[in-house]
Amino acid sequence: MWEDDRRPVVPAAAMGSSPPILVTGAAGFIGAEVCAVLTRAGCRVLGVDDLSAGDAGRLGHLPAELFELVAGDVRDQALMSALLEEGPRAVLHLAARVGVRTVLEDPRGCEQENLEGVRVLAEQLRRASAGGRAPRVVAASTSEVYAESSAPLGEMAPLRPARAEGRWRYAASKRLAEEILDDAGLSRRPLHLRFFNVVGPGQDASSGMVLPRFVEAAREGRPLEVYGSGAQVRTFAHVDAVARDIAALVAPETLAPSRAGILGEVGGALNVGGTALTTIAALAELVVRLGGSSSEVQRRDPRRAVAANFEEVQQRVPDLARARSLGLASSALGSEPWSLEALVDDTLRRHRPVGAAAAESVCASRAF
Repeated sequence: MWEDDRRPVVPAAAMGSSPPILVTGAAGFIGAEVCAVLTRAGCRVLGVDDLSAGDAGRLGHLPAELFELVAGDVRDQALMSALLEEGPRAVLHLAARVGVRTVLEDPRGCEQENLEGVRVLAEQLRRASAGGRAPRVVAASTSEVYAESSAPLGEMAPLRPARAEGRWRYAASKRLAEEILDDAGLSRRPLHLRFFNVVGPGQDASSGMVLPRFVEAAREGRPLEVYGSGAQVRTFAHVDAVARDIAALVAPETLAPSRAGILGEVGGALNVGGTALTTIAALAELVVRLGGSSSEVQRRDPRRAVAANFEEVQQRVPDLARARSLGLASSALGSEPWSLEALVDDTLRRHRPVGAAAAESVCASRAF
């Protein structure tokens, strides 16, 4: 709904008496799980998502008294201005196009969309900060910003160029997004989460994510397609552990009171990942074995199976020293670190394809 001056009205039910946490991309794979962790802890959350890729069904179980989804685009200046005028205590920016297949279908559009969104957010945050409202800012980046390396990648490792073509436009857009937020003149330095292969139940296979692609194929008895040699090395983190870490970073006084002083002020780049290391070929074989599937594992040329402009990263292993120093669960300091077998088994048991949520579970939302 709109007032006469055409400025968005923030849904009152989402505000309550305490400042909310604003989450962009709330209906996404990671966003929805973070919203669930925050609301379970009693935090008020205002989510925004244009639902072009997110699935509102992921949010249908969240309590209406603590969560509301606004159907809107983060590139909308008026929308973001209105949301920030409500004085959120933290902003978690997760909205972006993700997935190798999604990026390769439109590299330039992906770059433009990601950068336009973060520029709008930076401008509105700058205005909010100048007006005395300075929320903590935590934003999604990616491990793809790092240049290829055979060694574990720490936050100070060399980065890819800020200008690129093809697949690497996504990485370039994320590197530039970090710089845009850093240069916004905010009172507290933003925190940039460089994700390393976050997986788990409910991830979207259609965008090219490897584990849900394997799981859905194994369930249906279809071949599991391994692109290239299958010797590519990846390190996986479970979305549950990652979501707990992100929630602790945006609401440390609630989720991690003993570390609130440290977590509430940390800024700059932070690797977020796990320790479940494998090759892609071994991952495919593990999915078949644990799933009791009759599927075969097939090698495919990715330039034929995905896109002619496909390029591969041969090894992506995080150095999680900084995450460990902060006591983050996804760095294997949690009480139940996720092994590769446990992670795959949980995904096999609980995964549902995106869009499969029952109609009655779809979260109520308002379009501005």
